Amino acid sequence: MLWSGPRPNAFTVTSVIKCCSKVRAVHEGLQVHAFLAKAGLGCSSVHVGAALLDLYGNIGLVGDARRVFDEMPVKNVVVGNTMVACNVRAGDMGAAREVFDGMAERDPISWNTLMSGYLHLGDTATVRELFDEMTVRNVNSWNTMIAACSEEGSLADTVKVFNRMRATGFEPDAATMAVLMSACAQLGSLTIAGQVHGLLQKSCVEMNCHVQNSLIDMYAKCGCISQAQFLFTETYPKDTVSYNVMIIAFAQHGHARDALDLFNAMVDSGLQPDAVTFLGVLSACAHAGLVEYGKNYFELMKTTYAVQQSPDHYACVVDLYGRAGLIEEAHCFVKTMPVKPHAGVWGALLNACRKHCHVDVGEIAAKELIRIEPKNPGNYVLLRNTLARGQQWDAVEDVQLSMRRKVIDKTAGCSWVEVDSVVHEFLAGDFYHPKFDEIYTILEHLYMELT
Repeated sequence: MLWSGPRPNAFTVTSVIKCCSKVRAVHEGLQVHAFLAKAGLGCSSVHVGAALLDLYGNIGLVGDARRVFDEMPVKNVVVGNTMVACNVRAGDMGAAREVFDGMAERDPISWNTLMSGYLHLGDTATVRELFDEMTVRNVNSWNTMIAACSEEGSLADTVKVFNRMRATGFEPDAATMAVLMSACAQLGSLTIAGQVHGLLQKSCVEMNCHVQNSLIDMYAKCGCISQAQFLFTETYPKDTVSYNVMIIAFAQHGHARDALDLFNAMVDSGLQPDAVTFLGVLSACAHAGLVEYGKNYFELMKTTYAVQQSPDHYACVVDLYGRAGLIEEAHCFVKTMPVKPHAGVWGALLNACRKHCHVDVGEIAAKELIRIEPKNPGNYVLLRNTLARGQQWDAVEDVQLSMRRKVIDKTAGCSWVEVDSVVHEFLAGDFYHPKFDEIYTILEHLYMELT
């Protein structure tokens, strides 16, 4: 076009930049921007400017995106939204908020983009504040708020916001249902899981593979492995995620043989196992004490399936050895790892040492773990319990003093139980439960019966 004479207009340039952004053609995109500068066109068009912002944002050049943004004489809501999204992708919420606050006009996309950024960082309080400030919401706004409640671990609030959403006339979409299913899975409420499933069947949400996978995961994490298995059987076509979810479900419920049989069925179906698949398989072997099987699958990852072995996979092998009481083998495996051990690796080794009363290796693992995560109280508690099992009481006292000196508080243990469709939360050492006396009276009777 340039050679034949016609001069490109804003529409032409915008289309080319969008293509470069879509396929991440960095060099070509920069050439187009250089052409604009030489031709004296700059960013006079909001469409060209927005396309350039998207290009630079996609390739991580947020500083260049900001320069383009600042040079634009006219900015509309699309330009502002694109700049906010650039900063959100980069994790710079301060800059994102600055652009957002400076926008003369905002639409639901502006608010949703900013809220999703804060949600990604776990700042659910700010998500709530922004949601309450919104005057016009869409389904994505409600989905983000529901996800924030789920992130906080409050199933009651999650359901409450969902009901508010429906009361205001919004119908749930696939993303809404995915968040609800995730919340049910997180707290293990089988009753509400069944209600969500029923609602899903009545809704207009397409029962595609992604939705089916979420259902399988929800039922498995709510303890209903039979329903999860039934849904898996009914899912067609199955993808890699379908198999991964079911393999991990079998592993977590102690059905190691079923997990390994399903792995073989996955391979026979022509699907390629990925890194997540092998995490499930190795976990199944570890929980069932199948050491040789686990070692074999770990080798097959690299030799047969060309799957990169990550520190998480190495942690599974350490757990495999550790659960079988092979502490020295586990320690030797850690020392010869070609990748740097992370906290999960040392944590698996320390936990095995606690279980099998292997104090010497446990102290080595604990020192490495505390070096990596000096503020994690769980590491000190594991070390203390390991030393206590070895009856090294002076060392136990030293750990306690170290925790007090570093002002490290142990987070109270927490568990949930569902009774009559109500999920009850219990904290370790909590004496303020309204039925505390009744609960402990029954526990004392049970203890007497057992002894």
